[in-house]
Amino acid sequence: MSIKVHQENRLWAFDALKALEQFISDPEFEGEKELEKARIEGKKRELKDGKYRVVFLGEFNVGKTTLINTFLGDTYLPMVLEECTAKVTYVMVGENMQVVLRAQQSIPVEVVQVLRDFLSYSGIEAEIHPDETFNNWVVDYKSNYPEDMYRTLSAIVTLTADEEFPKLKILREKIEEVIAIIPEASVEEDIALVDSPGVHSITETHRKVTEDIIPNCHLVVCLLDSQSAGNEHNRDFIAKLVKERQRKVFFVINKSDQLNPEEIDPQGRRGPAKDLLRCLEGTVQNPEIFFVSALYALYASQLLRGSITLSDIDKNEKIHIPYNIRNQLEQAPNPGEEIAKYLMNRSSFQQFKNRLLDYLYTENREGTVLTSVCRFIRDFAYRYAKPLEVKIQLAQQNPRLERIRKERQRLHQEIQNNSKFMEGLIEQLNIFSDGGTINNEKFEGQINLINRLFSRQSIENEIFKPIRQWLCTGDNLTKARKNKYMPLQEKLGEILDNYLKSVSEELNQSLEQYENFIKNQIITNGYNFQHSSLPQINLERGAIVAIDASLAFSYILFFTGGILLGGVTGAIIGEGFLSQFSWPDYLGISLPIIPHLSAYILGGIGGILGGILGLIARSMGGDEIRREKLIEKISTYIEKTLIQGLKEKTKTELEMRKNQFTSEIQTYFDDLNMQLNNQILKLAEEEDRLQKAQQELIQRLQGKVDRLNEIANHAHEIIETAFKINLTNTNKDV
Repeated sequence: MSIKVHQENRLWAFDALKALEQFISDPEFEGEKELEKARIEGKKRELKDGKYRVVFLGEFNVGKTTLINTFLGDTYLPMVLEECTAKVTYVMVGENMQVVLRAQQSIPVEVVQVLRDFLSYSGIEAEIHPDETFNNWVVDYKSNYPEDMYRTLSAIVTLTADEEFPKLKILREKIEEVIAIIPEASVEEDIALVDSPGVHSITETHRKVTEDIIPNCHLVVCLLDSQSAGNEHNRDFIAKLVKERQRKVFFVINKSDQLNPEEIDPQGRRGPAKDLLRCLEGTVQNPEIFFVSALYALYASQLLRGSITLSDIDKNEKIHIPYNIRNQLEQAPNPGEEIAKYLMNRSSFQQFKNRLLDYLYTENREGTVLTSVCRFIRDFAYRYAKPLEVKIQLAQQNPRLERIRKERQRLHQEIQNNSKFMEGLIEQLNIFSDGGTINNEKFEGQINLINRLFSRQSIENEIFKPIRQWLCTGDNLTKARKNKYMPLQEKLGEILDNYLKSVSEELNQSLEQYENFIKNQIITNGYNFQHSSLPQINLERGAIVAIDASLAFSYILFFTGGILLGGVTGAIIGEGFLSQFSWPDYLGISLPIIPHLSAYILGGIGGILGGILGLIARSMGGDEIRREKLIEKISTYIEKTLIQGLKEKTKTELEMRKNQFTSEIQTYFDDLNMQLNNQILKLAEEEDRLQKAQQELIQRLQGKVDRLNEIANHAHEIIETAFKINLTNTNKDV
């Protein structure tokens, strides 16, 4: 890209940002206006300032790739000793994960097919497509798994690839450079990281390629091993780098985890930094030296994002955490997070990264972020146009109608489910009332419960038996008789009250049990059912009728029977045994002759004695008879009058209670279904309004969409042009 075209594109980008700023004030804009304005202002500043490329140089196995992976937050690039980088690899941020293979000459399709086969049997889902020159091929991954890129690059850019993947040798020989595009939010989008082969390798090609990169970078990061920071190879290369290329160099002594704390001294007073300063003497003025453990930092990042676990940390023999510190960290609520923080702190990576960004953003004035800004313009315009296009598409294809239909079906189904669920609840209420089984659990039923509570056996145990015991205790009967049986009535009332209280409690407990059973089912199924507190059953006996156990008539019967029996007995004796007895002679009086006189006299005497004996006999058995008579009257009163009435009253109250609870359930679900029906009606009204509103949208929004698409498409053309240049010339706009 010429300077003139570049300047024209920059001016257009400023105009496009201004146009987007005007769109934000449009009434149709959907988003946070102040936030978007701030983002546009930021892009204006970014376009004005420009951003940068960073190249990482160093010997094989010094940790260049590991450090770059640390910037990325995961293992995207191969980095073990056997997998040291053999190709220049550019790493930059993009929306989708891609690998771009750049070559000076066209790569035959059949050669690329070998790579397709490799990806297929390796289980890597990706598409490979060329540019118009067939010099550059793009591996476009369907998913953003770091492992997929790692395995791909292992077969292309590593030293051992020829031995391990011989079929890809022709492809590797044609490839000059590799661009890795990674969708990592943690990486600054305006920075390109360049991973290079070892600059001190025996291969002249590697040295040449490495040195060709430097003039087009904004910062050089020179990695040195902590065990050999001051050797002569470093001095020769660094001298050439600084004097001939005039590039800023950061010196990073890697593998600082292998050093003692006192050896880590960026000021160069002792340890490896001192050796490095001695080596750089006369070559670099005031060099910036950093101590970093790229391995510790990478593992910390992977641990935080869940790519590895604590067991992976334990398996790595290069990572050493003192036992007491490890034990302390494992006591934390989140041991993995604390150990990751510990490793990151030990690595000193964050300090190095902050300084690197600070230099690029505040001290270096080269470069441009035109592609980044154009990407923002394109994405912003597409993003703003998208809701407008969706509205237009809705007007043309009317997809909302299908959603309304499905929503109607869902609401109708919900109404049916509600009704079916309600019917099941009412059926269960009937089982609770009449008796039956629910989910293999047997319920007695309210009717059977009433019959049991008011059964003859219950009445006998709870009423008759206690009243008999009271009548047979002490002089209770005598006192009752003397007080017109009022004490008996009071005792009977007390017994009945206790009995009815017990019955009421059991009935209420049963009601509470099945009502809670129903209520819990409703709530468990996600309904917000509010059950009002229904009045409890409270059975009352009412006033007890007067109890009379008078025995006067029985006394008359015994007296009369005694007279008759005594008179007859006396007459028989007088007529049989004293028929010849002379009463006048005995009495010494003169009387006329009276036939059967002895029978008359003894019969009268016997009648008097018989009447007296009858009264005596009646009085001796009166209490027992009176008790039985009282029990009989009480039984008749309770069974035929009181209990029968209470049973009917209880049945009526339970039926009313059941109907009231049923009514509450029906009312709740009827109201719920009514709300759903109202929603259905609203959907129908919305359906009628939809087409009118969408037709208006088409006329109002189409012009805005066209303008936004025009901006987005032009920005995309600039991006594509820059990308093609990157594929053909590594010295421009990487």
